[in-house]
Amino acid sequence: MKKFLTVFTLMAMLTVFAVGVSFAQKGMMGPQYPPGIDSAKAQQYCKEVQPLYQKDLQLRGELLTLWAQPNPDWNAIKQKEQERANLRVEMHKKAYEMGLPYAPGGKKGLNIRRICGW
Repeated sequence: MKKFLTVFTLMAMLTVFAVGVSFAQKGMMGPQYPPGIDSAKAQQYCKEVQPLYQKDLQLRGELLTLWAQPNPDWNAIKQKEQERANLRVEMHKKAYEMGLPYAPGGKKGLNIRRICGW
């Protein structure tokens, strides 16, 4: 019985170690570029788009605040939504100009967070 418990414990520890190593390697890979994308272009795109992305996050927070109010100001919400849409179009335009995939979301789009690591 002692031998069985020792072997079982050893195997469990080995399994946990192997799983931990595999997850650690996945995180250390750095930015993941889709096939056919030049890494230099992607890095340049990230530098140019980061202020727009930060502004988009700020607008998203403001929108959540507006939506959470008991009596939402619909004109302010509409204005913030339009600002966010304009920012997203500007980000896609920059991606198009640099020869990167620019479709929003989906499999053919440019996943900014994955590529830039934000």
